[in-house]
Amino acid sequence: MVNLLAACQLSANDTTSRSAQSKVVTSLYQPELTAEQLRHQCQQNIAADERTFTELEQLAPPYSIATVLEPVDQLFLSIDNNSSMVYLLSNVHADLALQAAADNCLQDFSKLLTNIALSKEIYLRLSQINYSSADKDSQRYLKKLIHNFKRSGVDMSEAERNYIRKLNDNITQLGQQFSKNIRDDVRYIQLQSADQLSGLPEDYIEQHQPDGGGNITVSTDYPDIFPFLRYADDDAARLSIYKLFLNRGYPTNDQVLKKIVSQRHQLAITLGYPDYASYVTENLMVKNSQVISDFIQRISVMVASRSDADYQQLLNSLQTIDPSATSVGAWQKSYLQETVRREKYQVDTRVVRQYFQYGNVKQGIFSLIEDLFTVNIKPWDTPVWDPSVEAFQIWENDKIIGQFYLDMHPRKGKYKHAAQFGIRSGIAGQQLPTAALVCNFPGRGDPTALMEHSQVETFLHEFGHLIHTIFGGQQRWSGFSGIATERDFVEAPSQMLEEWIWDYDTLKTFAINKQGETIPQSLLDNMLQARDLAKGSHIRHQMFYASLSLSIYQTDPAELDIKQRMIELQGQYSPYAYIEDTHFYSNFGHLFGYSASYYTYMWSKVIAADILQEFKQQGMRNTKLAHHYRTTILAPGGSKNAAQLVEDFLGRPSNFDAFIQRLNEGY
Repeated sequence: MVNLLAACQLSANDTTSRSAQSKVVTSLYQPELTAEQLRHQCQQNIAADERTFTELEQLAPPYSIATVLEPVDQLFLSIDNNSSMVYLLSNVHADLALQAAADNCLQDFSKLLTNIALSKEIYLRLSQINYSSADKDSQRYLKKLIHNFKRSGVDMSEAERNYIRKLNDNITQLGQQFSKNIRDDVRYIQLQSADQLSGLPEDYIEQHQPDGGGNITVSTDYPDIFPFLRYADDDAARLSIYKLFLNRGYPTNDQVLKKIVSQRHQLAITLGYPDYASYVTENLMVKNSQVISDFIQRISVMVASRSDADYQQLLNSLQTIDPSATSVGAWQKSYLQETVRREKYQVDTRVVRQYFQYGNVKQGIFSLIEDLFTVNIKPWDTPVWDPSVEAFQIWENDKIIGQFYLDMHPRKGKYKHAAQFGIRSGIAGQQLPTAALVCNFPGRGDPTALMEHSQVETFLHEFGHLIHTIFGGQQRWSGFSGIATERDFVEAPSQMLEEWIWDYDTLKTFAINKQGETIPQSLLDNMLQARDLAKGSHIRHQMFYASLSLSIYQTDPAELDIKQRMIELQGQYSPYAYIEDTHFYSNFGHLFGYSASYYTYMWSKVIAADILQEFKQQGMRNTKLAHHYRTTILAPGGSKNAAQLVEDFLGRPSNFDAFIQRLNEGY
């Protein structure tokens, strides 16, 4: 059995494994792992990585790609190997003591990475490499590393570097606390009568039976709250649970987020930037925060009239229920959209969801990827951290090219959103790319559990990240492996892949109800007509999120009231008014992970629309085009700039045309 935190250590001159076939690791998770065992293993692995770090700082000349860059890259790879599974376990493991041990371990790895980034000894050795005869990838990687060392403050005085270390340590701990407070905060409402479940699907009602006192419990976990907001006729109950949902993490995260913003501001100022937004955007496609501001404004203006029309349509619907209504609340939008969808387009999502059984959806997505990219997905017999977790391998031409886990159902103490977690960066001839999808869908122990169509979209979106990790994980350099492009591009491949849940040739292979009936073409046609319902208001609301993300990291923390700023920006950008006594920012996890860059979701969507247009024109199941997409967009990983990847696929730079065309459809 392989150690949980197994390192892939190479000495400075040992590069033999690069030419060998990638080793197939049979186990990355150690069953019955205890918090104490994890702490011990973490200490051992950090000590080993620190020894390697010390050796690299003492390397004697000559300095070359082989003697410096390769061992430095191997050190980064070892740290990644040693910490990535730990990061996953801190988000998914049931043992709270083990989660805490994992968080402590990650803090130690963060300190080590900061020390490496501030090492003048390694920086000087990298800077003295003559790379004129090296291949393009090696030249690019070396330049990128040198640039990142400079951005980290390696050229600064010892006192300044010590201050940077302290700030980075604080930010890591605060970010962990921010995420944990969201993850652990599940809230509930108690319904007094079964009548309050009126409008909800039968399977939901069956899962929410009264307790001994006659109360019905509904939680803020995704499988509970989202159907409730969409279907429940009881407006007061919807408002009640929505307010609880918006207040997750509060009040604790109010202060935690303020500290995060303050510490990041101090870091940026110390490094010579006017604010953290300027610092974090420098390495992105946009290059500076002004481009983000212009983008947010452009999108907001572009969708304004459509957003107004969307809002009015929902208000008209609400007034048929309550003639005195003068506005639509955010807790009402899903319910009203469902009403309009049902009455205007003859689409009842309670009927639609009958065709999306979790087990069929999973297999349908597997088959889609297998058919498009000529690969095979097979079960992987390996230990897992929960009985509901499944493991698989991706094969191509009788060769394993990647491995992944599916942790798809909610449980106590688990990450509450949907995401891909990288576990191993793929290195050609050395190790296979490995990742996990962590979601919160119905279906634990029941493959016939029904999913919303939107949840199927989320599943496919996250699978888009997974195949990017696998197909892009065949690199020489760990810094280019998998999803290693600019942060404001990484969502584009996943957003593009979402389109296949609207393709009938794809849906008919797995959208089958419990009576064995395939989803009718006529129903999908109606769904397509209803698809653009509230598109404008959705995009406009997203610009509220993007503006909040940018604004709090552009402002001097001494002058920032996050709640007040949130209220102001919601009034400026969102069609939906602020709900009194709510604190959405306290559970908006992206304010830490994406910091100033939440705009990337819409920025990527513009690019995704451009890429998708090729499939719409040449065929959604066109395997030749899919191969071209794989080789130009996914397979290069981070070895090229994102703009170049898109140009390689399209034969031209990306533009807004397809996005604007898509925006105007159905309007």
